[in-house]
Amino acid sequence: MEHIANIIHRILSGKQLEHGVKQAEVIAEWPEIVGATVAEQAEAVALEGGILFLRVIDSAWRNELAMMTDKLVEKVNIHFGESRVHRIHVI
Repeated sequence: MEHIANIIHRILSGKQLEHGVKQAEVIAEWPEIVGATVAEQAEAVALEGGILFLRVIDSAWRNELAMMTDKLVEKVNIHFGESRVHRIHVI
């Protein structure tokens, strides 16, 4: 008997889908990673090439998040236990 997680991992890896799943996990788990306050102001909209794109509601939050990007990158990567995000771009 093989554990279902191992079977799923093997299937996803074989079809190069694992990368896309990891990207989607970052987007889906963004509110959990950063908390409700930040998530309400900054929506994770895409992850491409290690760059996480955040849509921000106003310029005040854009400035605030621009100063926090290193800490947010660290929080994401600690959450997943691996380096998924290298940089954050606030739009």
